[in-house]
Amino acid sequence: MADLTLRLRVDPVTGRREIVIDYTSDSDALPMEHEEQHRQLADKVVDGGLKNKKVEVSRAAEGGVAESPGLEEPTAEPTANKT
Repeated sequence: MADLTLRLRVDPVTGRREIVIDYTSDSDALPMEHEEQHRQLADKVVDGGLKNKKVEVSRAAEGGVAESPGLEEPTAEPTANKT
């Protein structure tokens, strides 16, 4: 079953708020399907979608460590930064 995790964090240096959207797709999903579903869900969460000029999208480095203990693989990490 797919899993979506929302996290709010504040950068201690800049004070910027970040919404981190982690998505773990079904094990049988193709990478392209995973990416498309992740973008659709992130668009629904962020006001104005990912094309909003205030939104910055970044990805976790491949081979990185998953932050949640139950995740088996790292996921892409669209991050919405609002000032």
